Amino acid sequence: MSNAIRPVTRWVHYTAAVWSVLFAAPHVWWALGVPAGMPGGRASHELLVTTWRYYFDLAVIFLCVLAFGVALAPVHRWGAWLPRRLQRGMAYTASAMLGLRGLAGMIVNGRSDPIWWPIFLTGGLLFGGVAYLHPTETTA
Repeated sequence: MSNAIRPVTRWVHYTAAVWSVLFAAPHVWWALGVPAGMPGGRASHELLVTTWRYYFDLAVIFLCVLAFGVALAPVHRWGAWLPRRLQRGMAYTASAMLGLRGLAGMIVNGRSDPIWWPIFLTGGLLFGGVAYLHPTETTA
């Protein structure tokens, strides 16, 4: 499978995988109680640190691990056990969710949030690329 995949396709898949790891990182340290990078700073972190927020961060971390697998499964042999339609469907779902969140942030926050909405929008575009460039046939 891996020999028939074009380099640009591979690049998009690996970039989406790296994006999912980088997106999970702040949720890991926020779940551990570190306020670094929290929108609104330390005061916001102290206000938002609740049991609910802890479980929310754990859910985001889990979804990032899933996204990592979705990004890499189409370009690795180990991904062949998962049906291709499911892989593509998960990539389109991630693209839609992240892209809509990015667009909403851009409309609502605009220039006041130069970090988070672009991160969401970038993830949406990357996972859209993963879905669109998804190999359609298995070549071993």
